[in-house]
Amino acid sequence: MKSLFDNVRRRLITGWFRYLAIAIVIILSCSLLFYYLAVPPVMAQSKVSKLGVLSAATSGQKVLFFSPHADDESIAAGGYIAQSVINGANVTIVMVTDSDAQGIEATRYAEFKKITGILGVPESNLVFLGFPDSKLDLINQAVLQAALQQQIDKYHPNIIIYPSPYDYNPDHRAIGRVIESILKTESTPITAYNYLVHYKLDYPKPRKLAPEDYIMPPDHMVKAEQEWLSFNLSPSIESGKEKAIYSYQSQIHSPELSGLMQGNIRKNEIFAIPKLQ
Repeated sequence: MKSLFDNVRRRLITGWFRYLAIAIVIILSCSLLFYYLAVPPVMAQSKVSKLGVLSAATSGQKVLFFSPHADDESIAAGGYIAQSVINGANVTIVMVTDSDAQGIEATRYAEFKKITGILGVPESNLVFLGFPDSKLDLINQAVLQAALQQQIDKYHPNIIIYPSPYDYNPDHRAIGRVIESILKTESTPITAYNYLVHYKLDYPKPRKLAPEDYIMPPDHMVKAEQEWLSFNLSPSIESGKEKAIYSYQSQIHSPELSGLMQGNIRKNEIFAIPKLQ
């Protein structure tokens, strides 16, 4: 009887360890799958030379920059904007939303005016459309398109820079889709670039201050045959961008945003050439 009991106990223990091992394998597999889906692999730092090189706008050119919220202009393109202004280009920045998701609209507007000034853009070149923050994908898209089209018709830009339609933030994504819809019907040739701010977890890599690194595009977007360009920042321009980003005091201390904002202080900025055909 004892031998039978011992045999049953051994089988139970063996079966328990087998199920435990299976459970561990499943958990590890799910964790690896989640990591792969949530944390995007990006191009290696050593491949930065594979990216095309973007030059800043020059004297006589007009740049129209669409910023969903106060800070996106500095995060995505503070260096490009500053260098373009230095070169003599006319840069206009359109802040599309009221940036009031946190209930501090006045603070966000004041920071935006101050910090775009740091980048060299005068207040007279700032446009405030005042659409509701975090709701651009929910409003009538024809109304949004008409408002953005009006800015393009008013300023007749040579260059348009706008958020990627693949950005994970719904405001960014909505603007990107609408702008590309407009560009597909434009009769006047306009040079267009889009930028990526919000993507999967841990983007940009590393999602922390790394001023000696380059920002690199996600592998998935490169494999989708999007052409990516690198705008390389001089030390002085990079320093100016860092000052601008840290001046967004209402945002830089946010646990959700601090890594993202600091992670965009790099030796370059990246832009994609949209496929409009």
